[in-house]
Amino acid sequence: MKIGFPCRSSAATLLAFSALTIVCAASSLLCAPRAFALKVPGRGGPPKGAIVLFDGRDASAWTRGGDRPAAWKIEDGVLEVVPRTGSIVTKEKFGDFALHLEFNLANMPGKTGQERSNSGVHLHGLYEIQILDSVDNPTYKAGGCGSIYRQKGPDKNVCKAPGEWQTYDINFRAPRFDAAGQVLEKPRMTLVWNGVKVHDNVEIDGPTHAGSRAPMVASGPISLQDHGCPVKFRNIWIKPIK
Repeated sequence: MKIGFPCRSSAATLLAFSALTIVCAASSLLCAPRAFALKVPGRGGPPKGAIVLFDGRDASAWTRGGDRPAAWKIEDGVLEVVPRTGSIVTKEKFGDFALHLEFNLANMPGKTGQERSNSGVHLHGLYEIQILDSVDNPTYKAGGCGSIYRQKGPDKNVCKAPGEWQTYDINFRAPRFDAAGQVLEKPRMTLVWNGVKVHDNVEIDGPTHAGSRAPMVASGPISLQDHGCPVKFRNIWIKPIK
């Protein structure tokens, strides 16, 4: 059966429908909420304005504290923890920032809990985002991979097995202070782990080190932890947020 379109030709109707479709699509793009996303190295590289902290060649952006050079191993574009040589810390300090890094857990099947491929990323040198083999490896509350250490676990465990590269994309907002140096607002953080948002603008209550009384600061370094496990890192960059 032939169906007609009243008051206009089929061609005119088709043209009007096509125009309406284009308008609706454009409107959807304009009105859609913008998801948290950071460009991942290997898919276009660090964004404009980013500072490369490790490019696969040297660890000159890092020290073991003071003037001592970082003692971790660099091989095939990868920075690997050399156990018991000490954590490394950036020479530069940062306030608000977006941080990207990739890590690869060590295969330590004979270890359990906090002894299995443990490391961490310390924001401002004070607030640890835990790195741990959390595949079939239970541990205490807020102690697993992706945790704001001892404060809040990730909303979802998306840990990959040792040998697979993983990503942390962190947006960090430094604490705010009044003229007298008193804290007005505590730091906040969003973490996208392997493409999944597991912390969304979460307030960090204070330094995550056990018993730490270190004061909050407006800017601080990034630190990668030596916890005695040969965890690997690559593609580390940071973009200060003004």
